[in-house]
Amino acid sequence: MQITQGVNVGLAALRRNKLRSVLTTLGIIIGIAAVVTVVSLGGGAKAIVMAEFERIGGTSLIVCFRQDRLRRADGTYVPNKHPAYIEYADLAFVLETCPSIATASADQYWSNFLVTHKQNNQTLSVQGATLFYQEVHNWYVERGRFITQNDMDRRETVCVIGSEVQKDLFRGADPIGQELKINTERFTVVGVMEKKGDGMATGGWDSRVVIPFSTMKIRFIGKHKAGLTLWVQAESFEKVDQAVAELKVALRQQHGSEKYFKFFTAKELIKEVGNVSRIIQVLLGGVASIALFVGGIGIMNIMLVSVTERTREIGLRKAIGARRRDILIQFLIEAIVLSLCGGLIGILIGSMLASGSGWIISKFVIKSEFLITVSIQAASLAFSVSALIGIFFGIYPANKAANLTPTEALRHE
Repeated sequence: MQITQGVNVGLAALRRNKLRSVLTTLGIIIGIAAVVTVVSLGGGAKAIVMAEFERIGGTSLIVCFRQDRLRRADGTYVPNKHPAYIEYADLAFVLETCPSIATASADQYWSNFLVTHKQNNQTLSVQGATLFYQEVHNWYVERGRFITQNDMDRRETVCVIGSEVQKDLFRGADPIGQELKINTERFTVVGVMEKKGDGMATGGWDSRVVIPFSTMKIRFIGKHKAGLTLWVQAESFEKVDQAVAELKVALRQQHGSEKYFKFFTAKELIKEVGNVSRIIQVLLGGVASIALFVGGIGIMNIMLVSVTERTREIGLRKAIGARRRDILIQFLIEAIVLSLCGGLIGILIGSMLASGSGWIISKFVIKSEFLITVSIQAASLAFSVSALIGIFFGIYPANKAANLTPTEALRHE
């Protein structure tokens, strides 16, 4: 029997019993749809984490800051009373002694400053920044200029503002060269940063005011003890661990121990997201496997019914010369076609569910674009699994049909 003929016979059998065919393949459809949806969402979650890190500095980013609480050997936490704080001198030392670090910046972030321009005022966050702030954070000036070394040395009262600050305080007017007040201090606007948007990692960035750290220290911090946060870019993603090791050595030389500081890397979070994604995929994959098994049982059951219904047809075909192999291939192809149709429908539904879930997540959960790409590997795997289910669960009914003798089959009522 020709393969194409067998496929045509299988499709004809599906068309004759449309409702029964759909109900039979329901388990396959649910299982395949679940596989495609879960794999696509898992890939989308990892992609958005990577994209968010690119927005704030890249996947080779390292953040170091002083811990407020230290963990003791028994697992309990105690306040960090050690006098060690990250200072401006540490930044220069790190850049000088850590060869795996491409660039680094340090900043001090304070919230709840009253920022005023003419009659407009808002409570905003102010950030004291150092050089290389733009490169480390992947956030650049759109108009005007950024803070320079001369601003740092002279403790100039200049500032760079986010796009939302320009919109809310200056009402569309060009802010370059104009003054605003931070609490009671007057600052001249020298630049406007490019719009970042409200992503998971960049929420509120557009409403920041950035000033030289040296100016913040003398005008706002004073004698108050408040350490900097180090933002470090490793030379590459592969060198992140080496850069962290060098950073720890540098802080140990500067402060006697690195245990008072917390080291966070984008690499760690990406790894954790991957692990969580895999666990979820395995758990939901188990549920999908049950659905696929149930679907396979359904296909076997309907094929056995089909063999019983068509016993006389089988006998007649054997009487006019059909071989055992022809009958076996016919019913096996019917089972595979039934399974593949369920698989294709499942892939289509899974793609729609993944896209719909991505839209819901981006609209109502993370408030940022959630890119869902239906995995070609997942779709190919799902299609292959559908074919294997058709073969595995179709062999017994096909073999039963092929073993019928012509006389026995023709006597069947």
